[in-house]
Amino acid sequence: MRITLATAATALTLLLPTLASAEIKTDTVRQKAEQACYDDVNRLCADAIPDEEKIKACMKVHREQLSPKCRTIFDSSMK
Repeated sequence: MRITLATAATALTLLLPTLASAEIKTDTVRQKAEQACYDDVNRLCADAIPDEEKIKACMKVHREQLSPKCRTIFDSSMK
């Protein structure tokens, strides 16, 4: 299954911590998450798409295989 940018963006929303700050800041964080994790989601968790909970669980299982930037964002969202 090939991932689309819209599906990846939706899935990556799960990676973002809930922010009560300005919407612009949230958009910036979201863009960074999309850029950092798009390939990882496609490579490691394509079978889980479009189920966002399955994608999140998949990324947790494959945490050690995530790219460094994606892992940093993923880890910060798990705090």
